[in-house]
Amino acid sequence: MERATQGAAQRGTYDIGERRPTRFLGSLSGPAREELLSIGSPQQYRPGEKILVEGTPGDYLVLLKTGCVKVTGKLANGHEALIAIRVGGDVVGEMAVIDDVPRSATVTACDDIDAHVVQGRAMRSFLDKCPEAAIQIVRLSNRRLRTANSWRIAFGEFTVRVRLARALAELAENYGRLVRSHTLICIDLTQAELAALVGAQEGTVQKALADFRDEGIITTGSRRKAVIKLDRLREIGLLPPMRVDRT
Repeated sequence: MERATQGAAQRGTYDIGERRPTRFLGSLSGPAREELLSIGSPQQYRPGEKILVEGTPGDYLVLLKTGCVKVTGKLANGHEALIAIRVGGDVVGEMAVIDDVPRSATVTACDDIDAHVVQGRAMRSFLDKCPEAAIQIVRLSNRRLRTANSWRIAFGEFTVRVRLARALAELAENYGRLVRSHTLICIDLTQAELAALVGAQEGTVQKALADFRDEGIITTGSRRKAVIKLDRLREIGLLPPMRVDRT
């Protein structure tokens, strides 16, 4: 099955698992970043605190300086789906501010968050006079759209095993910490949240995780997961081999 879907992977789903994508704050020049932070108000959030709530007015955005948040959306059946994870350097809530529409998702702090809150009017004014930041916002939106489209293709083309391998590779590469011979995924995710992320039933994801453990690819415990064989995970996920820096 993995070989049979290789062609689909080559048709535009490599945006999943992109290693260390550039965060919005890091994409700005020093002066632009300092000016943006200067028009915001420092804010801290505790684990479990709602930073943005789906359906509420989008009159401000949040620049994450440290920490990790979960982005979730309500399904028709009343359940919540995990849409994305954002970390320090990212921005959340920018779509509602730019479009002046209600929030499309809820953002919840996973741990202690240091952030800057920028009011919508101030942000729009800043973007008008800072083309550099406006371009980076567009690029950010494009990257997120490409990733979303890649996942839509993955949902239709690939098995749960392939989708889960891709998700774990992305989590390890973007939010992982190297500890001895493995990469610890530094985000607490329940199996239900992981299942929502890959669009599968929780029981199916449990079985796929058990298979990965039996194959020595990952270890799990206390909601933390460690990747032992990242190259094998990318291979199962039909992702290109990781580039090796030979400098």
